[in-house]
Amino acid sequence: MSFILPAPVLEALSRLNASGFPAYVVGGCVRDLLLGKVPHDFDICTAALPEDVHACFAERKIIDTGIRHGTVMVLLDGQELEITTFRTDGDYLDGRHPLSVSFTRTLDEDLKRRDFTVNAMAWNPQDGLVDLFDGQADLKFRRLRCVGDPQERFTEDALRIMRVLRFAAQLDFSIDPPTAQAAHLLRERLQLISRERISQELLHMLRYPAAPDLLAEFSDVLAAALPSLPLSALPEGLSALHRLPAGPDSVTTLAAFLCGCQPEVADECLTSLKLSRIMHHDALQLAESAHTLFPVGDSAIWLARLGEKQMERLLTLQEACNTITAEEAAQRRAVAESALLDKLPLSIHQLPVNGRDLKRLHLSGAAIGDMLTRLYESVLRRECACEREALLALARKHIEQN
Repeated sequence: MSFILPAPVLEALSRLNASGFPAYVVGGCVRDLLLGKVPHDFDICTAALPEDVHACFAERKIIDTGIRHGTVMVLLDGQELEITTFRTDGDYLDGRHPLSVSFTRTLDEDLKRRDFTVNAMAWNPQDGLVDLFDGQADLKFRRLRCVGDPQERFTEDALRIMRVLRFAAQLDFSIDPPTAQAAHLLRERLQLISRERISQELLHMLRYPAAPDLLAEFSDVLAAALPSLPLSALPEGLSALHRLPAGPDSVTTLAAFLCGCQPEVADECLTSLKLSRIMHHDALQLAESAHTLFPVGDSAIWLARLGEKQMERLLTLQEACNTITAEEAAQRRAVAESALLDKLPLSIHQLPVNGRDLKRLHLSGAAIGDMLTRLYESVLRRECACEREALLALARKHIEQN
């Protein structure tokens, strides 16, 4: 079996081998090559120690990205390559990180410590594919299976429980029964994992069409990973995820996932995931508005309130939640696009009248803000031209009517 690798990767393997150090591409890139996919990056493992790697690539830029674990990054002809010394892991005392690592000279020992069989294969031009745990067969049968004893793998590093779900969603694979049973059994160990890592795996998982069915099957694992999420809200969120079109961004998928929650519960879930302030705000705003049906004529008002990107997210989400039909979403998009094309004011401060003008009409205090809002919404609904005299006339009319 042979693969076509980028020239920098082949050069790195060749240099290390020429210096007497066996070297292989390993892990996800081998898995993707066997699946006929183009890998996003290439990881290399080798018998060379970090100082040996430095010597092999002395004229190149090298960054000691994970020197404690034997990893250095080499910049070779514009490509970043992570090169890691063969290693074995010591005891895992915190449910996530090995207490120590030891460098070894054999590839076999390095592959034994890896998580899943499909990620525990290596390849180089001399030896071809090295597959000690039947990872290639698991790829053929589209299943995920731990290397060795799944309970031992998940006890070592509980994040692997989330990773097996994420890979199953990403690859659309089944999970081998003993591995699935261990994930259910050891789910409470996810409490040992940082919220940031849980968030990272969950957001990645939600991007894939297979995620809703998978999360329904492993709802107990999800509950352990995200205790603030009520399982009663899960079916609605998973149904919305099922109906999202391909390629939504993380804000939209997260809002769909939480759309069955009360606003305060959605807020609590988002807080527990330790998201950025902007992502938290945007996802919560969408989740709160997922079932809010507003008139087509108010689309420009919502555009002004949300902004163009968030407005599109909301319409996509509302379709997925069956709040509006595809035709109704198209109508609202058309009104919003027309507002943009006609350069309607998307801020109240862009009106050609202001508070001083309304004071001359004997308004004061909160009445000024209320009137400006009424005038602004009239413009966005195209009930009044965005012209100074027209708006002042409308203000006088409202005052007279009151």
